[in-house]
Amino acid sequence: MADSLKCPFLCGFHTAVEYDIYLHMETQHSEGKSPFAVDQDHHPEAIKHHDNDGDGDDASPSIEHSVEEEQFAECPIEGCGEVITLAEYDDHIELHNLEEAAGSSSSRSASGSPFRHVNRDGHQSPYPDQEAAAVPSARRHHHHGDGSSKQSNSIQQWKHIMQMPAATGHKRRSPEFEAAEETAETKAELGRYAHEDKMPDWLVTLLKKEGEVVETGVIGVLEQLCESNPLTKYAYLCHPCVQHVSKLKKEGGFCGYRNIQMLSSYIIGTKPQGAEHFRGRLPSIFKIQDWIERAWDLGINAQGRIETGGVKGTRKYIGTPEAQAMFLSLDMAVEAQGFKDQQPIVAERKLLEHVQAYFESGYIESKDFDPARKVRMTSLPPIYFQHRGHSLTIVGLEKRSNESVELLVFDPMFRDPQSITKLVGRALSHKTSPDKSLSLYRRGNKYLKKYHEFELLK
Repeated sequence: MADSLKCPFLCGFHTAVEYDIYLHMETQHSEGKSPFAVDQDHHPEAIKHHDNDGDGDDASPSIEHSVEEEQFAECPIEGCGEVITLAEYDDHIELHNLEEAAGSSSSRSASGSPFRHVNRDGHQSPYPDQEAAAVPSARRHHHHGDGSSKQSNSIQQWKHIMQMPAATGHKRRSPEFEAAEETAETKAELGRYAHEDKMPDWLVTLLKKEGEVVETGVIGVLEQLCESNPLTKYAYLCHPCVQHVSKLKKEGGFCGYRNIQMLSSYIIGTKPQGAEHFRGRLPSIFKIQDWIERAWDLGINAQGRIETGGVKGTRKYIGTPEAQAMFLSLDMAVEAQGFKDQQPIVAERKLLEHVQAYFESGYIESKDFDPARKVRMTSLPPIYFQHRGHSLTIVGLEKRSNESVELLVFDPMFRDPQSITKLVGRALSHKTSPDKSLSLYRRGNKYLKKYHEFELLK
């Protein structure tokens, strides 16, 4: 292969030989559990896995994971920077394609509504995404010639490598290596910056200046899309005040924090017990870190501090126990549940059944209850949703005409395209394709079947 292949972990290794890059990844960057996956044994009082059908499957002590679930690579899309599992790779790239096809923030026209950066002073900027200018030039990716062509070639190369059948069997490791790996396992869960004492100054500046990308009113657009889509049999949606919070480009693995912010938008909008802590604004990543550390001080999921060495001022990944600890420390009534099974389809079924029951119960209790209604709006909060390698926010559930069930999610890795944001507060245009527009928000069997276990925080 003429083109040089660079290590996606940015360690500086590069080669023109596919096998060499694969071997390099296997030997130098082989990781165990997902950075976001939570070990339930470390938090027995918080994360409880339920055997919903009484067959005992959920209590199985271990789960076999494919090589694709064990291997990670950085997304080659310029500006994404997300480290994803190989199992997620195709879906992740496909979602980027959907995002781009629908019209992303970087190519807004004057008629489209720009993304709003929420600065840490609480004011919303009316200007489009300009965060690339805020990142020092030394940290930008420079392209020469046709950037889109290089990006496409990079994607194709990595997809080819990731599908290589060679060297994907069981790894033979010495007992000494296994012991060392077990010792380092907890650190591996904290992501690529597990050993970093603090995040770099440029990132601190970026987060303080830009805050996060927030879009309000998307739930209302999803309501219209589901209502007008002939392929939607019925759908449930959470409270319409919930905002979609997306990551800044180049910020790294702060998905857990962004999902906490989305749950926080519900708290700010509905003002339940404990809402006074938020003072009407989304908490920054730094504030969330302070609250997590305070929760540990109070003894809530305090094992997390021992495992992480602390998260304040760092880029270490957080998971369901940290989100739960934070909300409990703020007097919020939250419940964590897990679904785990040797067969992915069983864990998926239990997850979907539970989420559907959650929304159904909330709709039945609502003042607008009507069993014949196609789109069933509720006053429920969204759900923090975590699987191996990533976390998202569930904002609804869709039953399609072919009887398949799809989670409707706000994914912090992706931003709402212009085709969606321009519809906030407006009726659908005749040019809108409801089914296509919903694609970026759906996570169904094609996505979920890759995973053996899931966690929810409600």
